Amino acid sequence: MNRSERKAATRAAILDLAAARLRTEGLAGNGVQRLMRDLGLTHGGFYAHFQSKEALEVAALEAAVAERTKRLGAQPQGLPRPERRKLRARSYLSRTHRDHPETGCPLAALLSEAPRAAPAVRESFQAMLAAVVTDSDNPQDAASPSEELALLALAAGGLALARAVPDSGLSDAILAACRDAAGVLADAYARREGDPQ
Repeated sequence: MNRSERKAATRAAILDLAAARLRTEGLAGNGVQRLMRDLGLTHGGFYAHFQSKEALEVAALEAAVAERTKRLGAQPQGLPRPERRKLRARSYLSRTHRDHPETGCPLAALLSEAPRAAPAVRESFQAMLAAVVTDSDNPQDAASPSEELALLALAAGGLALARAVPDSGLSDAILAACRDAAGVLADAYARREGDPQ
């Protein structure tokens, strides 16, 4: 492996760990010294890959979103919009997503921290939000952004709340209630817009 390949591999390792910690520990989980130590690297070596902690946070957020999008994959072809929405809600508001934040959506993980983040991180968070509400599975059948925002707020807020409570029964009930509400909203939006059900 030549020098540029080693540098690229090191940057990828830093980003992988930073993205996982972003989802599990929030922005505070990516202290430069701890991150580099845990990778067996020097603190000073960080600056060969990123100009600042803020630059790392932006890159880690983008990497976490790309990884989550890839993991979700495309939805089955030909599903009407309400069914696509319900399928996304079932996946997002699942026990698996709740119990494995390290591979989950960074949006729910950062809800309480984003308002206090650096401006570049907040801008990246906003861009991520815009990308999530875009119905990329079927651009010709684009939904109202306000509807997608409402469903996303329900899903992300519900997931964050389900993760916050220690009682597993209550946590499961929160997930189920939010899935049910997302289904009701998806059907109501479909009736209003005249979508096929």
